[in-house]
Amino acid sequence: MRISSIECGRVLAIMAVMTIHLAPFTNPFDPQLWNSPLYFWLSDIINQLCRFAVPLFFLCAGYFLQPKLATGKPLAVALAYCRPLLLLWLAWSLVYLLVPFNPLAAMEEGYLTVMTDQWQMQLGDSLNAWWVGGMIHLWFLPALILAVLILALCQQLGKPRLALGLGALLYLLALIGGSYGNLLLGAEWAFLTRNGPFFSLLFVALGAALRARHWQPGQTLAWTLLGTGMALYALEVFALLHLADVAATRHDFLLGSVPWTLGLFALLLANPGWGAGSWLERQAPKVLGLYCLHMMLVVWLVILGPQGQHLWWEISKVPLLFALSLLAYRLLAAHPISRWLLQAR
Repeated sequence: MRISSIECGRVLAIMAVMTIHLAPFTNPFDPQLWNSPLYFWLSDIINQLCRFAVPLFFLCAGYFLQPKLATGKPLAVALAYCRPLLLLWLAWSLVYLLVPFNPLAAMEEGYLTVMTDQWQMQLGDSLNAWWVGGMIHLWFLPALILAVLILALCQQLGKPRLALGLGALLYLLALIGGSYGNLLLGAEWAFLTRNGPFFSLLFVALGAALRARHWQPGQTLAWTLLGTGMALYALEVFALLHLADVAATRHDFLLGSVPWTLGLFALLLANPGWGAGSWLERQAPKVLGLYCLHMMLVVWLVILGPQGQHLWWEISKVPLLFALSLLAYRLLAAHPISRWLLQAR
């Protein structure tokens, strides 16, 4: 079952993820380059407005998987769903561990010389590396796998609501040890609570619960949830910045993420015809592959792209990244050996 509005929403979400990773109006090699208050706030606002993306992915996963989980063999369904995702995670981790982030330096200084530093960066944090893989964005796949397996186990035990309760508990723990760590504990945990099922389980379980209840939200409820969630999220960002000096870009999820994502999802459900037959909808089957491959292009654009203060580059680099990602997808899809890297099958 495909819903046009949600398919388009998923494509917009992968664009939002690319925007977060490419970070307009910032430069990791020269933080002072865009240091004026205008660009500081602009970059933070862009970053945080895109934070609906990953929660939406998790919510959609639970929503569309629920009918299969309800067939009577939830663990078998979950294993069949997760096994290709695990293989995809392993394959892309290997790709990111073998392909140099700076190919020009690898040619000039030697492959092993360059890759030794790269591997140290990728695998140096042993506490979190196992939950991430070969590249930082791949955390999403293990997080989704664990959430689906926990949800299926709860279904197998005949206690589907248990997944929601566990998800809420893990979510609160993740906030306490993460974004709220400085305020409540004086410091964040060494373990990055974005990883694993800490945030993913609640959204996956919510998606499944909404599908099981045949949720049909109206426009008023959708806009109310969306507005309330975004307002709460913004209030949290402001409060944490001023009370605990936590930078806005630190936040992947906050309390407001839940009503914000539910409101957006409700809006898409209430308007299923949005984007029907559009170019945007036709890109939806590529979302997982685009998610996996785009980060290599991000790294190359950051390292090899213009390094000065170029307004034209900051405006154009995200559309360029999306176009290059679609081209890379097409090239990988054209060959049988590389095609399997694009879809969980």
